[in-house]
Order: sequence, then structure tokens, then C-alpha cells
Amino acid sequence: MRAPLPPDEAGRLRSLQALEVLDSESEPLFDALTRAAAIATGMPIALLSLVDADRQWFKSNFGLTGTAQTSRDAAFCAHTILGDEVLEVADARVDARFTDNPLVTDGPRIRFYAGAPITLSDGSRIGSVCVIDREPRSLSKQQRSILAELGRAAAMALEQRQHAMDRSRALARQREAETWLAEDRLRLSNLIESMRVGTWEWNIVSGSLLLNSRWAALIGRTIDELEPASIETWQRFCNENDWSQLQRAIESHFQGNAGEVECELRMLHKNGSEIWVRCRGRVMQRNDVGAPLRMCGALADISRAKQTEARLQASEAFLDRTGRMARVGGWELDLETREFTFSDQVCRIHEVPPGFRPDLDEALGFYPAEARATLEEAVRKSVGDGRGWDLELPFVTARGTQAWVRVVGTVEYAEGKPRWLIGALQEITLRRRAIRALEVSERRFRKLFQHSLGLICTHDLEGYLVSVNPAAANQLGYSVSEMVGRHFGEIMPEELRPQFEQYLQRIVAAKTDSGVIRLKGRDGSLHTWQYHNVLDDEDEHPYVLGHALDITEREQHEKTLKEMTMRDPLTGCFNRRILYEIEKELRPGDRWACIAVDLDRFKLVNDTHGHQRGDEVLIGMGQFLSRHVRPRDRVVRAGGDEFLVLLRDVDESGVRRVVEALRSDTAEAPIAFTLGSAVRSPGASLEATIAIADDALYAQRSRDRG
Repeated sequence: MRAPLPPDEAGRLRSLQALEVLDSESEPLFDALTRAAAIATGMPIALLSLVDADRQWFKSNFGLTGTAQTSRDAAFCAHTILGDEVLEVADARVDARFTDNPLVTDGPRIRFYAGAPITLSDGSRIGSVCVIDREPRSLSKQQRSILAELGRAAAMALEQRQHAMDRSRALARQREAETWLAEDRLRLSNLIESMRVGTWEWNIVSGSLLLNSRWAALIGRTIDELEPASIETWQRFCNENDWSQLQRAIESHFQGNAGEVECELRMLHKNGSEIWVRCRGRVMQRNDVGAPLRMCGALADISRAKQTEARLQASEAFLDRTGRMARVGGWELDLETREFTFSDQVCRIHEVPPGFRPDLDEALGFYPAEARATLEEAVRKSVGDGRGWDLELPFVTARGTQAWVRVVGTVEYAEGKPRWLIGALQEITLRRRAIRALEVSERRFRKLFQHSLGLICTHDLEGYLVSVNPAAANQLGYSVSEMVGRHFGEIMPEELRPQFEQYLQRIVAAKTDSGVIRLKGRDGSLHTWQYHNVLDDEDEHPYVLGHALDITEREQHEKTLKEMTMRDPLTGCFNRRILYEIEKELRPGDRWACIAVDLDRFKLVNDTHGHQRGDEVLIGMGQFLSRHVRPRDRVVRAGGDEFLVLLRDVDESGVRRVVEALRSDTAEAPIAFTLGSAVRSPGASLEATIAIADDALYAQRSRDRG
């Protein structure tokens, strides 16, 4: 059975998409969470499942090899995200929600399932940490607590992951700007910059090398450690491959093919690590025939820049991946040339090759006529008043695929005039389908509400009805308009109203409550309803969503069946089971008395006249005893020829009156009998009172025979 959608499914999906985690690679942290879940519960399978619009996708999969996702229709976790507590299914084969589930009837043949919802800080339940077994199981209280904590840990990890990605992107952009600024300054003022970095002067004829202290410091040395310095000194600290590159660059410069030498080198630091430096230099002096004599330059540590470059490349790759996942890209329109520039992702959305550069008419041709007119009007207004637009429009790709896109754009100015339109394009087909599915679901819910045979209602936190379905109102003898606005207390027995106030306190505290409630119809009839209610406090005005089934007939039937199990089939009197029921509800101050009755020489009757006569005596004795007690008292056949008379709310004098009445009417009894009585002491058990009455009976019999 497909799970119903959560109340704010669209918001939940937005929160899930914002995490940018769907279809990402596995990560050690989340794999550790699922392993911990499997170890803590002793289960062979543990998953970190994220419930998307039409599927559940596994961020981490322990023990379910070869499965990355399943349909949401079959997802157990789609049921888990409907509540805040751990969902436990002991045996899916006998659970109505899952008996025909393909994951139960076919592979992997799930029997046991327990899942803890992953609830983000905004309240969205986006998935679960769950454990699975192919055999029926159950979790201990501690294991359920551990699973719930792992669900909370997963939520925090996912949000921290997203925050880290945001910080990384911002930092990469900042460092990129800083790097370009530093390099621009270096190119614009090489001599000035060379004074703040390592400088070198090479006597090409002698091979000697003049270095400043900064050059030595770059590799963790002092000038004294490098003296006497020569070109071989530099070579000794330079990476072999990079030195060959430097030699080629110098030779090209000597031959006049390059205006200066510029290359990046790896140098060996004193601490054993390698640093990256940028080397720049040029010939400063030549002889009469043009042969180089002296060359000067600078050396700058670019290790951090190289690290930034590596991070930038990783960030760009990451942005490309996230753009693919979010299906969003950027575009630019040159208003003078009327040509578009598309990012790779925008090309993917259009299903055209990367680098596709359409003109305005070509770009608008991807939209149906009505949508094209809407977009043209938005562009015209933006160019006119400088305001941007944000539209959702139908779209047809180059391959004829029907889709929906979100088009966002704004105008950029140059010299006070509109010069470019820039914006973003996002493929939103799945979201549009989800919205449509939500609309269909809401329509179906309205029909269910109108035609349901059970009770479906909403009430505020004071207990006043806000809505109720027609069937429930009719069952109580009211119209819907008569029910709405009433307080629940008005349709409840007066003695039960304090219980309703306690219910209101419970549901505000726990946000959910289940139990039984009794409502009074217009005609005074009582109806018993079994309910499960949920508090929705996400809106400005919280309300309780109630759902209940009328179990009046079932309750009466169960009461009748229960009473039948407590009756002796021969005499119609109560059997010993009634003693357990009375004992279970016994309070310290309750007053009960017991008269123990034993038939005299009953065995002789059986032996002389047969069991039929014996049965007649037992039946008659039960009737005899019942005639001498009140309806609220109990006559019990304790077994064989022993009876108990349990008197409610009596004292010693009341017991004596009943005993005397029985003895005075002995002639009406089918057989002689002996009595013993006792009154329950405060706090004593019923069994103890019966034992005292038995002792009194045997004492009386001894006196009679003595």
C-alpha cells in the first residue's frame, strides 16, 4: 500500500533538493552511520534512505548489494517520514500496509523493518536510517533509542555537509579573486614586486648567482647556507623535470623567441617538503654581438595559489556535478549581436551539443507559441524598465522532449543603456509533476473526507470542532453545520469530560495521541470510537487532525464474549475467572465480603443417583444462592461442589444478614450445605479474603460434626 504524502510534501522536497545530496557518491561518514545501525541492532541490512518525489535513493547501503534506489510506491521509508517516531514492522507479511509490497513478496523479501526519520532543522522529514532483516524480528527499547539517535545524527551530518559545500564555494571564489589580483599586480610592476619576493641575478659568463635573503628563506635556508651561490646551487634545490623546463624557457628567451622567462617550479624546502614558486626573469645585459651576459629576476612562493588552483578545479568540477543534479545552468544574451551564450548545463537542458550559441529567434523557438509570447513580453518589459523576471514555462528540446523550465533573467547596463540579459535556466519537469501529483492527492483527500464512513475531523487546541465529515455527523444524529463550532464536551457524557481535557494536554505535549473516546448522539445513545489523532502546529493556527472508527458494536460483542468466558456452562454462575477480573480492578478502600459454600455429602448424591442428578443439584444450588443476592453481587462456582458468594459494598452486619437468610431458607435448597464468611480488610487481596472464609467454613463443619 502506497504511503500517503506528508502534509507539506512540496516543502519537504525543496529541503531535500537543497541538500544537493541525491545521486552523490558514497561517503565514509554516512557509511559509518549505517554500519553502526546494523551493529547496534544485529541486522544484516542497514540503509540511509532519502525519499524523493517518485523514488527512495540510498545515500548509504550496508548489506543490500546492487540496489541504489527503489520506487517510492514500494518504500517502507515513505511510511516512516509520516511521523517523528521509529517505525517498526515486526513481520511485513502480516502488516496490511506491506503484504503485497514487491520488496516483501519478491527480492529482497523483507520481513522485519525499523526506521528512524531523518528530520532536518526546518522540521522536514526527508528520509530515514533503517535496518532490515529477512526474518521477523523486534528491537529492544535501547536499540530503538540508538536508531532514533542515528537518525538525528544523519540529519545533522547532511546539513553540515551542505554548509561545508556552501563555505567551500564562497572560499574558492574569494581565493580565485585574490590570486588574480596578486598576479595582475605582479605583471604590472615586476621590479617593485621583485623587491618583496626572492630576487636573483645571474652572471651568465661566470655562473655566479647573487640571491637576496628572501630567496633563501623560500626554501627554509639562510644566505650563509647557500654561499657561494651559483647556478648549480639553484639546480640542486629544483625538481629535476622542472629544471629542464626552466632551461628550455631560458634558451628560448636567449634566442629572442620570448620577451621574458616565466615558469612554475617545484623547489625542495629544508624541512623535506616541496614548494611551488613562480620564476620570472629577463636578460638585462648583452655584449656587442648580442650574447647574454647578465640576467635578473624574481622568485615568488605560489604554493598557496597552487593549492587554491587545485581546490578551484575541484570546486568547478563540483559545481558542474551539482548543476547536473539540480539541472540548472546560466545563459547570457548580447543585446547588440542578439546572440546567446549557454553554459554546458543549459545546452544539456536544450539537448544540444556544448558550445551551442543560438540567436534570439532560435532560442525562443524552443518554447510553444503561448509560452514564447509570454517570454517575449517579459524580455521587452525588462529591457524597458530594468526589472527582471521569473517564469515557469513549457518547453520542447531539440530532440522533441516535452519539458518544463524555470527561466530567470535580468538586464545589465553599459554606459546607462541595456547591454546584456543574463539569467539562469532550470529544468523543473519533475517538480511540476510533483505539484500536479499533490493537487490530485488533495482532490482525492477531499473526496475521501466527504465520503468516508469513519470519523474524520479537525479541532482546535481548546476542543472546538473546525470540520467533520458528513457520515460521522449523521451517525450522531446531527448535520455538519450543527457539529462545526461545537465543543467536544457537548457531545460527550458529562463524567468523561475531564478525560477530554487530559487528552488535549497529551496531544499538545506529544503531538499525537491514540485511544478510545465515547460520544453521545442526539438521541442519547453512546458511541465508542477508537481514534488516532495528530497535532499539526506548522501553521500560524495549530489544529488537531482526528481519525476514528466506530467500535460500539465490536465493543459490545467483545464484552459479551468476555462474559461468556467467565460463566460456568452448567450452572450459569460465574467461574473462577471473575475473581481475576475483580482482583485486577480492586482498590485499597473497596469493600467486598465472601461467603464460602460447600455442599454436604454431594459425592453420595453422585454415587447413589448418578451424575445427572448431581448436575441438577448443582444447577439448583446456583439458582438458590442467586435468589439471595443483589444484581451487583457475584455467585461463583469455584469448582466441584464449592460455591462462593461475593458481596459488594457490605460490612459485617450485611454479611450476617445474607448468611442468616441462607440458613433460614435451607429447606428451599436442593441439598444441605455449610457456610463460612469473611469481610475484606483494607488493602487485603481477594484471595486472602476467600481463604479466611474457607477457614471459617471448615471450622463451622467441625463444630457441626463435633
